[in-house]
Amino acid sequence: MSFQQNTDQDYNLLIIDDEIEITKSIARQFRNKYKVFTATSALEGFKIMETEHIQVVLADQRMPEMTGVDFFNLIKDKFPDALKLLLTGYSDIEAVIGAINDGQIFRYITKPWNQDELESILKEAFEKYELISNNLKLMSNLKDVNQLLENKVKICTTELEKLNKRLTELNVEKNRYVGMVAHDLINPIGSAENFSYLLLDDFDTLSNEEKLHLIKIINKNCSFSMNLIHDYLDVSKIEAGIFDLNLTKQDYISFVHENVKQNGILAKNKSQEILVESNIEELQLSFDKNKFEQVFNNLLSNAIKYSRFNTKIKVLISILGNELITRFVDEGLGIPANEIATIFHPFQKTSIKPTANEKSSGLGLAIVKKIVESHNGTVSVESEVGKGSVFTFKIPLETS
Repeated sequence: MSFQQNTDQDYNLLIIDDEIEITKSIARQFRNKYKVFTATSALEGFKIMETEHIQVVLADQRMPEMTGVDFFNLIKDKFPDALKLLLTGYSDIEAVIGAINDGQIFRYITKPWNQDELESILKEAFEKYELISNNLKLMSNLKDVNQLLENKVKICTTELEKLNKRLTELNVEKNRYVGMVAHDLINPIGSAENFSYLLLDDFDTLSNEEKLHLIKIINKNCSFSMNLIHDYLDVSKIEAGIFDLNLTKQDYISFVHENVKQNGILAKNKSQEILVESNIEELQLSFDKNKFEQVFNNLLSNAIKYSRFNTKIKVLISILGNELITRFVDEGLGIPANEIATIFHPFQKTSIKPTANEKSSGLGLAIVKKIVESHNGTVSVESEVGKGSVFTFKIPLETS
């Protein structure tokens, strides 16, 4: 079955899913953009690909005859140019990551999917197909260019090499990003699931104290997963340029004390004390309160994680010229000198481990840097292994 599009572009999309309502739903969403073919089995989809020029295939992972990954493996040699997208659930994440790393699929979409996200992924797939197709055509045409056009050929070749290098870099970054998301999420989610099964299976035999202990573990893993997801979304929005500030004028000193008080609960669990030192009683400043809470939470939680028990953490506030300076001083484990240069990059973790086995996404400092820079400020760190670290950010007193 197919739906004809009304555009000049001849883009063919094949949807394979044994659930007819899913194929119908996706077909309805995209029939005005692409020529859509649908199949309810891998065999039916293969037959369509033998007769139609399919640029993008969207297949379900779990199908009766074979999995989506197995189907893509079957067609990869006969239809190497087709961009492959996979519909899957979190339970199949390891197979999906393996397929991505093997180059069998371009992207995956989790069920239930977001319609806008699916539209964006399909658009990206067709754009990549067109880019690859154009590159292949250009390479083919270059073979026919005569000696008189040698200089132009060299220029085109150089541009193509840059383009291909960029495509490779994007693909590596995409695989790295997806792999890290999956790796960081699968452990806490899987742990929470296992403990929930234990709670359900042994509910009547467990004491109230044991039940409460299991619930706290589940809650802790769920909270970590949610924070991790928010961090990933923040980084994605920042890198995509979607970063709006809600600047409001408020007392910065009161904000600092309020945030320190909130983080003090975490510090208390490690017998740590957070102190605020400032000779400024009040300072009206325009800043985004929600985003600055992320800055403080990330910097203070790092200080708590990497500091020993029974130590002090200081937040020092001062003004120099037209700059507001905030320093976070800890008595922690410190950072090796060779790791400081990349510490504000996404996904960067130091070789130093938290003192109480706390978890970290490697995204917090990257988010801190972007937020501070969005306020026309700068962030830096000084550290010595075994003695502690000083994280400093500076923002102008007038941020607009």
